[in-house]
Amino acid sequence: MEDDGGNVNELKFGADFDSSMMENQSLVFLTNQEVAVILDRIKTDREKNNRNPPTMMLDTLDYVKRNCGVNSINKVEKFTESLRNRLKDMEDESQGEPRALHPFEIAALANLMQADSEQIEAMEVIPSLRRFDTAFVDQILDVCKQEMEELMI
Repeated sequence: MEDDGGNVNELKFGADFDSSMMENQSLVFLTNQEVAVILDRIKTDREKNNRNPPTMMLDTLDYVKRNCGVNSINKVEKFTESLRNRLKDMEDESQGEPRALHPFEIAALANLMQADSEQIEAMEVIPSLRRFDTAFVDQILDVCKQEMEELMI
């Protein structure tokens, strides 16, 4: 098997991803919540047109909704937008130069972290976070927890 040069731990995504899109961050990594919103809209559109959604799509929608932890698509949209914006604006300056979260890391945090996740867990599940100071990772998790708590209200 040929090595495509990808290594997610180092935020290198290989030949399947357009490097120019990665550099200017125009490539979007979807969260489970965003996938739920998209699939829910497709399902609604199909039902309005008297067309049954494919079973696999419905199964996928059920899966992502279950893993989002909520049933309200409106809440999910607000959560995803708020979390993405708050995390996108964060920078770690502990090493003398600002380092921001990569869009992949933001999606991974939204998909994998729970309200009670701890720093060591985040760094094990998303190894690229190890490049940040531990205090910054704690700040990231605090933002995630705040947003998740809002989602559950």
